[in-house]
Amino acid sequence: MSAESSTTAAERGPLPPRSGWGLRCQFFLQWLYLPPVLLCVFAASLFSGAGAGGSLRGRGAEIPEDPFGDGLPLSRRQYRLELRGSREEWRVRAGFALRRAIALGPSAPGEPLFLPACAYRGLGPEGVHELAVPLGWRVDWPRTRYGPGKAVYLSPAEPSSPSSRT
Repeated sequence: MSAESSTTAAERGPLPPRSGWGLRCQFFLQWLYLPPVLLCVFAASLFSGAGAGGSLRGRGAEIPEDPFGDGLPLSRRQYRLELRGSREEWRVRAGFALRRAIALGPSAPGEPLFLPACAYRGLGPEGVHELAVPLGWRVDWPRTRYGPGKAVYLSPAEPSSPSSRT
């Protein structure tokens, strides 16, 4: 039995939605904890000399911007998606996150890409796989973890060999 076939349909489907109460707390309380955090980051960047500029990993022009936001603050659009997003809205969100992850590339050569649960929750790993295949990637089922992080790991798809075609 292969590792790909050992995952159940439930593991490949959409993840359970986040608690509405937890989402509301995160969305509204972030405006209390975000200013002090940003102030600390700004102060640290002043003292470390990191404020010299430069694009993200040197490839800023190639990286698509995610309209749902992809940082610590929960954007209004991501908040609404997490509360009442349809499968098609999640497909759009996962597509943006996937293209952005591919543009950024792996953190180290030979390492897989990964998408956090907030990027694909309503679509599921199988939906991410459907989006990744046309882009030349596949879900790495043995590496994909269903633990606390629920990240989906992606590896480049192996090119089909000419002898396998008929």
